[in-house]
Amino acid sequence: MTSAKFAMLKLSAVCMLGLGTSALVPAASAASAAGPYHAEATLAAAVPSATDKDVDGVQWRCEGDKCVGKAERRSSLDSYMKECRKVAAGLGKLTRFYSRGREMSSRDLDNCNRAAA
Repeated sequence: MTSAKFAMLKLSAVCMLGLGTSALVPAASAASAAGPYHAEATLAAAVPSATDKDVDGVQWRCEGDKCVGKAERRSSLDSYMKECRKVAAGLGKLTRFYSRGREMSSRDLDNCNRAAA
């Protein structure tokens, strides 16, 4: 085998490995993104009695000023801010928002509430 053919064979092998690996990565990340969804919010004004509400496919349960959002599977292209805005629009002004493993800063929370109003 000539060195040119050997180089071409190595290049082909590397390309095949790269294509195989890239096909696995999106599948793994899509599976984790479609898993159970959990979010928490605190309302500025407490609800008088336990309340259930659907906001963009997530079931929110509020008792007093604490709300918990759950969904078996949820995939969304919404940004973190847009997600907060939808929750604030559906439930009312928020003093805390936690989703996707992140706690929203007070500055972002103010922006969220203004955008939802």
